[in-house]
Amino acid sequence: MKQARFLSFRSATAGCALALAALAVSAPAQAQDATRKELATRIVNLQKAHDMDALIGQLANSATQTVVSTWLPKLDQVPQARQKAAADQLDAELKKFNEDNIRTIKNRNERVSLDVLVPAYAERFTADELRQLVAFMESPVIKKYYAANPQLANMLAQKLVDATRADVEARIKAFDTRAAQIIGNASKK
Repeated sequence: MKQARFLSFRSATAGCALALAALAVSAPAQAQDATRKELATRIVNLQKAHDMDALIGQLANSATQTVVSTWLPKLDQVPQARQKAAADQLDAELKKFNEDNIRTIKNRNERVSLDVLVPAYAERFTADELRQLVAFMESPVIKKYYAANPQLANMLAQKLVDATRADVEARIKAFDTRAAQIIGNASKK
C-alpha cells in the first residue's frame, strides 16, 4: 500500500514537473508570439501609409471601368444635341462614384489588412526579422524614397510613353484597320 501511494505521489510529482516545464516553454513562446504580432502590426500600419494607396486606386478604378464599359455604349443612344451634357453629368457621377469607392476601400482596408497581414507576417518572419523590417520601414532613407517615388515614377512613365509612342500608335492604326474590316465584314453578312 505504501508503495502504491509512493507511485501515485511520484506520478503526481512527475505530472506537475511536466506541467511546469510546459509552462516554462510556452511562456517565452507566447511572449515571442505577442512580440511578433506587435511588430507585424507596426509593419502593416507602416505599409498602409505608403504602399496601399496604389492598390486601393487600382481596385476602385476597376469598379469604375466596369461602370464605364456598361454606360459608354449607351451614351451613343442619346441624341447628338444632348450627348455632351449627358457625358458631363456622367463624368461628375463617375468622379463621385470613384471617390466613394476609394473611401470605402480605404476604410475596409484599415481592418482587413490587419486581419490578413498581421498573422501572415507573424507566421512567416521571426521577431528579429520583423524588427529589421520595422527599422527599415521607419528609416529616413525609405521615407525619402517614398517621398521621391511618385515624381520618379512620373518621370519614368513619361519617358516610356515617349520611347513607345510610335510603336503604340502604329499598333493602334493596325488594330483600327483590322477592327474596321471585322465590323465591315460582320455588317455585310
